[in-house]
Amino acid sequence: MPQWTTYHLTPKPGAGFHFGLRGLEQESSASHCPSDTLFAALVATAANLNGDAGARAFTKPFEDENREPPWLLTSAFPRAGNLPLYPFPFVRVELTEKPGQRKLFKNLRYVSPAIFARIINRQPLDEYADKEKEKGVFLQRGQVWLTVDEIDALPGAWRELTPNDVKKRKGWRKWLTGEEGRQWLREQKVWQSTPVDRVTVDRVASASAIYRIGRTVYAPGCGLWFGAQWPDGIDTGAQTQLETLLSYLGDRGLGGERSVGYGQFTWETGALPNLPGHAPDGPALTLARYLPRKEELPAVLQGDDASYRLAAVAGWLNAPGHRAQRRRQVRVLTEGSVFQTSGAGPWGRLADVCPDGWNSHSIWRYGYACPVGVKRGGENAKAHTTL
Repeated sequence: MPQWTTYHLTPKPGAGFHFGLRGLEQESSASHCPSDTLFAALVATAANLNGDAGARAFTKPFEDENREPPWLLTSAFPRAGNLPLYPFPFVRVELTEKPGQRKLFKNLRYVSPAIFARIINRQPLDEYADKEKEKGVFLQRGQVWLTVDEIDALPGAWRELTPNDVKKRKGWRKWLTGEEGRQWLREQKVWQSTPVDRVTVDRVASASAIYRIGRTVYAPGCGLWFGAQWPDGIDTGAQTQLETLLSYLGDRGLGGERSVGYGQFTWETGALPNLPGHAPDGPALTLARYLPRKEELPAVLQGDDASYRLAAVAGWLNAPGHRAQRRRQVRVLTEGSVFQTSGAGPWGRLADVCPDGWNSHSIWRYGYACPVGVKRGGENAKAHTTL
């Protein structure tokens, strides 16, 4: 059974993040940081501290496909207080179909640990989707689904945002489980992504032009979390290296627009609910972007339980001493995708995405899956709604 280390990232006061979404269109910013972006930031931090030699030493254990990496990285997902949020799994949900139900889940993006566990174990969720049962609640206008038992993990500072008459009550948490409180919770935002106006000045004509950059901010008490999975148990040396780079990265900044103070954070270790290991040759869900090796295809994408979404990932290369160039594009399985395992793993690889004509150091795209076990589907699962 693999071990886990979890890290909670808390934005520094006034800090926001820019996680790019659509290449040159910079007005949008994502709510989470993909695993390949996080890994690239750690590599860049290693290079900043110890030059190219430091970067190569950091990536070397991940380059050999015949050697198991010391750890596997998840993406950095939103965190509501002490409650880590997971991507909504690409798993057939055990839910009795009712009129209007699909609208309820139309915008769903993240789920709590309890909801996540029930989905991947194919357990019924009717009680958590039915308003009359009052066992499930939503945040972020329906984008986050959790159970009422997990409300205590939400930020304590949210109490100050509730109506004045509610603040005076000792049982304000109980109020949150009622109809009025549930509607109030639904409007609370863990994160908010908005474009920010910026100005550039033409060097020749001295004319100003306004452009917009997306900025993601997290509510007080909220932030990000990511996990490191240790397939063979925690390696203290590798863990020290990872945490040292993480400390420097917190000052350097994660994501884009770091020159204007974006991306700075502090970190601490946090608890993570037990996540099941995958069964041999069974389905697994990845909490990271996954780039299969050639020999893994097409087997990992076949089988009754395989369910996934593909994303084209490219981006720009901006290395010291080199002009900006477009990196080669790769197609990856997104977080929450389910694939069919074969053998012991690991699955995925680093991909060299150097542009044509590049004659300097390798430019890597991290594509290792970070697997979590999923219960095999059955005839009963096929009879329920796929959301």
